Amino acid sequence: MNNSAIHGATILILAATLSACSPPEESAATPPQAPSQTLSEAASGPPRLEDGTVNLGTPPGVTGFWTASNGRLVNDPNNYEAARMANNARVNIADAPLQPWTLALINHRQDTFIASEPYTRCKPSGGPRQIMSPYGFEIVQMPEIERIYILTVSNAMSYRTIYMDGREHPAEILRPTYLGHSIGHWEGDTLVVDTVGFSERTWTNRDGLPTTDQLHLTERFTRSSLDDMDYTVTIDDPGAYTAPWTSGFALRWNGGMEVFEYVCQENNISPAAMVGEGRESLIVP
Repeated sequence: MNNSAIHGATILILAATLSACSPPEESAATPPQAPSQTLSEAASGPPRLEDGTVNLGTPPGVTGFWTASNGRLVNDPNNYEAARMANNARVNIADAPLQPWTLALINHRQDTFIASEPYTRCKPSGGPRQIMSPYGFEIVQMPEIERIYILTVSNAMSYRTIYMDGREHPAEILRPTYLGHSIGHWEGDTLVVDTVGFSERTWTNRDGLPTTDQLHLTERFTRSSLDDMDYTVTIDDPGAYTAPWTSGFALRWNGGMEVFEYVCQENNISPAAMVGEGRESLIVP
């Protein structure tokens, strides 16, 4: 090897040595951080959207949905499930302002194990019955279009639209529906939902309490933390009750879970739940 080749090789070896000994360039990536707190640990209040509005749904980085901890509006000793269910509803049926025909129909429905409930036949259920649906529900706020959606897992896999754009109810409800027409607004951190336009075919609860097409519901959703929300509903239906009255129940956040597909089929593997007075009942609202 001549002197020029030796000199070149020496330079290459020296450059490689200096490169290996030089400190690495500062990385532009975010350095590793300790695991963050959960939302319930980081703040005692409810999660919020960027504009400060309470987030009633799923915060970023979190999974979960809501279920009712009780789901009853009244304590009814004649309820067909009274022997096994907790007696912790906020209202005793004796204190509800029932009309005579209303109480008679409630008792008839309990005597027949609420076999005529539309839910059993894959029909949507509005108001409290939607909120107390088995397997839970999700609230999705979309401030960019001024709407809120309530999505249920069961309950015919249906959804309710709550208009938040300041509109009023239509002057005339041309076609009453199972879910009714809902408009909402905020009172502080509480979402207030006003709903009318219910069909008499719908059941708005699982207690067998009947309603008529005069039904007017006022629901209040108050989330106090990541895990807890209060649901209160005022029932104003002069066709079935002698005065407006209020009940409700607590909602619990099911963290680490997500809503899933639920298929409802009439005459499925529960035919026993499909028969009863509902098909031939002479007692109707």
